[in-house]
Amino acid sequence: MIHFIVATSSEARPLIDFYSLKKKTISNFVIYNNDIISLTISGIGKTNAAMSIAHTYYEFNQQKNNIWINFGIAGNKDAKIGDIFLIDKVIDNETKETKFPVILDDFKIKQKACITFGAPNFKYTNNLSDMEASGFFFACEKYSTKEFIYSIKIISDNEKKKLNFFDKEIIRNLIVPKIKEIDMFKKKIFSFWIDYYGEKKKISKKINDILSYYNLTFSETEEFKKWLIIYFYNQPRKKTNIINLKENFQTNIKSIKKQLGI
Repeated sequence: MIHFIVATSSEARPLIDFYSLKKKTISNFVIYNNDIISLTISGIGKTNAAMSIAHTYYEFNQQKNNIWINFGIAGNKDAKIGDIFLIDKVIDNETKETKFPVILDDFKIKQKACITFGAPNFKYTNNLSDMEASGFFFACEKYSTKEFIYSIKIISDNEKKKLNFFDKEIIRNLIVPKIKEIDMFKKKIFSFWIDYYGEKKKISKKINDILSYYNLTFSETEEFKKWLIIYFYNQPRKKTNIINLKENFQTNIKSIKKQLGI
């Protein structure tokens, strides 16, 4: 599943409309969803972002390793209002702690670092500035892997101009032109997610099928499983499978080590 975390209803509304999301709950955070997407309105600030993630996780049956996307507006010194960026580095201004999201080669969105502040910041730099990203990333890592945690920001203010953040129509007009670009990113990361876990399931089945062929002790099973995992996750594509069920597990481990040059 894909979980969007968005600070305000104004920023969230274009996504809610585009994906035809329906309101799910208003118990602690307002959540909208359909079959594959949820959107939680967190409120402004990194603490709210972190709390909303925990709430969303439990609201959707504690499903680990889902896709999490923080979406919202941000400031920057020189970027044009309406420019869209994928965050490739997150810095918490108070703690100075840093996170580095995993950025795939085929993501076409421009990238910048983002500094998260505890209050609105108008001392612009070449980094983006926001109030949620660090709380979002630090909380998400408890529930998913780095490969599936992202933040996308649209520039709403720079040294020359500031939009009225409280005008819903202005914010809507800022975001709507970028919706298709956001959707393309969502499709790419969702496709990657399906491939990643689909391949993981295939490998797990291969390993279990091989182990079931042998009558091994617990320690022998764990040793063989360790080398099978290393082998299948590092096996070049189109390479012939070297595992020979006619051989004992020690011989197969030697073959794996030879294949991998260990």
